[in-house]
Parts: sequence; structure tokens; C-alpha cells
Amino acid sequence: MMGYRYLIFDVDGTLLNFGHAYCRAQKAVAEKLGVSYTPEYVALDEKLSWKGWRESGLEDTGSAYIQAHYHSVYYDYLRRHFTYLLEALGMSRDVEELVACYLESVAESREWMEPDTLEVFRQLAGAHKLVLATNGISQVQRPRVRELLPYTEAVFISEEMGCIKPGEAFFQKMLADLGCGPKDCLMVGDSLSNDIKGAKSVGMPTCWYNPKGKEAGEGDRVDFVIKSIKDLEAVCG
Repeated sequence: MMGYRYLIFDVDGTLLNFGHAYCRAQKAVAEKLGVSYTPEYVALDEKLSWKGWRESGLEDTGSAYIQAHYHSVYYDYLRRHFTYLLEALGMSRDVEELVACYLESVAESREWMEPDTLEVFRQLAGAHKLVLATNGISQVQRPRVRELLPYTEAVFISEEMGCIKPGEAFFQKMLADLGCGPKDCLMVGDSLSNDIKGAKSVGMPTCWYNPKGKEAGEGDRVDFVIKSIKDLEAVCG
């Protein structure tokens, strides 16, 4: 067991369930458009969302361009997504209103990845300083992490920092702000590309949150793997 001073948590997919948040927002947009939230609508919307995501290049967070322009590209992706959706439905609406509806709905979603996520987080705060590190925009992420704040030392949101995971700049700025070295920290996240690779780039130990038991890639370097947030207690002491 290792006595890490800081436990640094990714948010979406590690502590909070973004899939639930997306479905909630998807339904809110459908209601705003006055269309039925059917399996057919869900399939169409998800298809067009992925189309816009890939066209925007947001899959490649390792790209220098995406790292420098992530947040403006993200807003462009949302506009592209809803433009495609309106075209497919043969409707004419204000795209910016749909973007706002989507973001407001995601911001209101606070479904935990596991039923006892918050309680485990609270218990870990007794022996460690807990930090949140998330790629995202402030108006969405700040409300979503509200219940974690009483047990949290610091919150790092990419839009506020001007850089994203897995870029070294994100991790270096975070370490500088915390006033510690990488070995004082354990990065806990579900994304091998953003959380694990980014932390490793600055020499930070890592813990892969992997509830579905996925296989790591040949080049992925992970120090610990957990299937449940409760397993962290055994990992970090």
C-alpha cells in the first residue's frame, strides 16, 4: 500500500456517470423539439452526435491542435451535432437554444458511477487530499461536482486552465498549483488515453478505473487497476 498525499480523480466515467447525463440531455432536447423520445430518435441522435464528434477531431485529444483549441472545437461540435439533427428531422430551430438546453441538462445530472461512490470519496478524504481533474467546460462541470466539494482540496477544469488532459501542460499546471511532485499523487481515471497516459507523461503513478474489465493496450503503462471505487482503499492505504 502506498500513502499518496494527493488522490487526483477524473470526473466523467470515474466518479460521475456521463452516459446517464447524456441520455438525460438527449431527452431534454427531444422535448424541446416536441418529438417523441423513441428508440429510433435515440439511434438517430447518437449516430449524428458521433458523426459530428469525429468530424470535429475531438477523438484525438493527443492532437496539438485539439489540445490548443479543445473548448472552441467542442462548442462547434455541439452546433454541428444539432444542425445535423434538425436537418434529419426536417425542422428549423435555433441551434444555440438546443446547445444551451443540452448543456443545462448535463449540468443538472449527478448520477454516480456506483451507489457508494460519494461515501467512498468521503472516507478517502480522511487520509488523503482529494483533487478533481476534468476535461470540460466550467458551466457544466462546476454544478456536477457540487456534492464532492466538501471533501475536495482543489478542482481543475480544462476550460479554466486553458489546456486539456492528456497534455503535459495540464498536469504540470496542476502540480504547480498543488505545490507537490508527481510521486506525491495518484491519478485515478477511466481513460487510458487521457488520464493514464497524461499522468504517466509527467511521472505520476496511475490507477485505472476499469469496472468492465477491459484489456489495456500493449503500450499502456498502468500501476494499478480497480474494478470498483471501493478497491482504492486497498491500493492507496
